[in-house]
Amino acid sequence: MKKIFKYIMLGVVLVSASSCKKYLDINANPNNFTSATPAVVLPQAIVGAASISNTFNISFADFSGARANAGGFGGFGSVVTYDFGTGDYAGLWSASYDNANDFQYVINETSSDIKLAYSTSIARIMKAFAFERLVNQFNNVPYTDALKGTEVLQPKYDKAEDVYKACIAELTKAVADITTAQASASTNKIVANTDPMFAGDMNLWKKFANTVKLRMLIKMAGVPAHQAYATAQFAAIDLASGFLSTDAVVQPGYVKTDRPNPTWASIGFSGTNTNTTTSRIPTKWMYSFYNGGKISDPGRAKTIYRGYPSTIINQLGDESAGVPAASSAGSAWTTAVSTTTASVLGVAKSPTQAAPVLLATESNFLQAEAFARGYLAGNAATAFDLGMQQSFNYLYKTADLVTSTNTALAANVATDFATYKNANVLNRLVNWTLAVSLDEKIEAIITQKYIALNMIANDENFNEFRRTGYPFIVNGSSDPILTFASKQSVSTHVDKLPTRVLYPQEEYNLNPVNAPAGINKFSSLIFWDLN
Repeated sequence: MKKIFKYIMLGVVLVSASSCKKYLDINANPNNFTSATPAVVLPQAIVGAASISNTFNISFADFSGARANAGGFGGFGSVVTYDFGTGDYAGLWSASYDNANDFQYVINETSSDIKLAYSTSIARIMKAFAFERLVNQFNNVPYTDALKGTEVLQPKYDKAEDVYKACIAELTKAVADITTAQASASTNKIVANTDPMFAGDMNLWKKFANTVKLRMLIKMAGVPAHQAYATAQFAAIDLASGFLSTDAVVQPGYVKTDRPNPTWASIGFSGTNTNTTTSRIPTKWMYSFYNGGKISDPGRAKTIYRGYPSTIINQLGDESAGVPAASSAGSAWTTAVSTTTASVLGVAKSPTQAAPVLLATESNFLQAEAFARGYLAGNAATAFDLGMQQSFNYLYKTADLVTSTNTALAANVATDFATYKNANVLNRLVNWTLAVSLDEKIEAIITQKYIALNMIANDENFNEFRRTGYPFIVNGSSDPILTFASKQSVSTHVDKLPTRVLYPQEEYNLNPVNAPAGINKFSSLIFWDLN
């Protein structure tokens, strides 16, 4: 593992050295270091994808309702007004295209050799994963003309729904090709220590691909113009391969001092034991899903939040003199101390923890929605309950992914999950039998997913709120328990939230013919957003 991490980090350094070109990274192959082979590029690109997942997560922590400004600071500006510009969130664009370029390089170099079908298929899956995230935040993006090096310096923009369809086709092909390759003795195996996500288990790669596809199809199926397409694609899913029932996490061998897990580096401590989060604290809104304001959940809360039930919290946009400063002991999202060498539970467990990419809890909630809406055949109630339990499972795991039953940590999945259900037996957001209508069932599913992905995938939480309107908020309210919109919001949208981020300014500078004009952050919608 140490040896492969050396090569992974070499790849990261090389890609980082080329990433300053930003826009040109869409078109100019960052893998011009010709000595790099697909065997070296693929694992580092997977590690890069996990790091970008965390970047999306942290970037949307304020939009999604997870995070508020702390006291002791001023000048939060666009964080609390949402009046951001084309210079904000540009890193999501450039990093995603850099990452997709790496996967395209692997596809180009391996697709002609049937023995390398596993490598090609993994790259196809991860490229689709990268473009799914881009579409979810930017809508129309370069796809057909992108990743072609100097052949196309000003790529045209493809419609968001067409990019989705192309990615779904890539995922379908990857699953089929893996299945075919598994039946051939000549297929080159993926060595465990060169696959930092699934250790060469190709069945898990098929499940991951199916789960990403399911997420995309559910979004498409809500749009009348794409329902027929989605219906056909649901019917074509390789159900024999299944969906994720284990967490998709990346573990290349993170090291506290100079190669920490990206989640830990963002909301834990630095390699020199410095608190990395002093200007942000949890919102009163999000906290109400744990402290009884909406739902009672002390089990997960005590693993996620420092000092629960006395965690320091605020409403986004409240910069009054009475707002408390963040805890001097460390980030609100870890119960660790700066010098700890032991793993703790929760979101930020340890600098050496694996990096989450797509968790089993989300997979089960996706299945629950697909079953509830009749997209697939299955028991929605069972998938819903399993989704909640899988959230406990992940949060209660230590850094080495062992689920804790240690009473010294005051955590036990079976006990605390049962307590959670019993404490909320009259709450239809927890007790499935009380959700009578389809809308109530979807509200329960999305709300539970929202809780499960708190500070793990805030971008997907924001996606799902825009798509479904859940968790439910009271539009225009200033009550921090009824809405997560900032008190200082200048948004003209009905919910006082942004509807999207803007294209990077460099797109307008270097690709002015194709970069979409007239984009409004408060009224331009992602194609699956009907709200």
